[in-house]
Amino acid sequence: MAPLLPPVGAEVFRRFTPASLEEIQRRHEAEEREQQSRKEQKIEIAEEDLPKPASDLEAGKPLPFIYGDPPPEFLNIPLEELDPFYQSQKTFIILSKGNIIYRFNADPACYLLSPFNPLRIFSIRILIHSYPLSFSSSW
Repeated sequence: MAPLLPPVGAEVFRRFTPASLEEIQRRHEAEEREQQSRKEQKIEIAEEDLPKPASDLEAGKPLPFIYGDPPPEFLNIPLEELDPFYQSQKTFIILSKGNIIYRFNADPACYLLSPFNPLRIFSIRILIHSYPLSFSSSW
C-alpha cells in the first residue's frame, strides 16, 4: 500500500540518472507481467481501483508546499518522478524557477537522443526558460 503522505524535505529530490532509467524499466516490465497474468487469469479490475495521477503534481502546476523548496542545485535539471502513478512509466520531471513542474518522456527523442544527451538537455532548458518575450505591435 502506498504511503498516505509523501516524504518531505530535500531527500525527496533525486537526479534522474541512467540507473534511474533502468529501475523504471524494471518496474514497467514487472507491471506488464502483472497485467498479463491478470489477463490470463481473466481477473477484471474496476476502473475506480486503477491508480490515478496526483492532481497536485500535474505538469504546469507549482510544486506543492508539502515538498518544501527544492535546493537550488535541483532546479532546471532532470529529476526522478515524484508522482507514484508515473514512477513505473518512462518519465522524468524538471522543476523550473517558481517550482513549476515540467514532465518529459524518457524514451529517446527522434529515436536517437537519450534523456542524457547534451543537445536534448540544452533544448529542454530553452523550452522551460522563464524569460518573458515581449512582442511589439508597432510594425
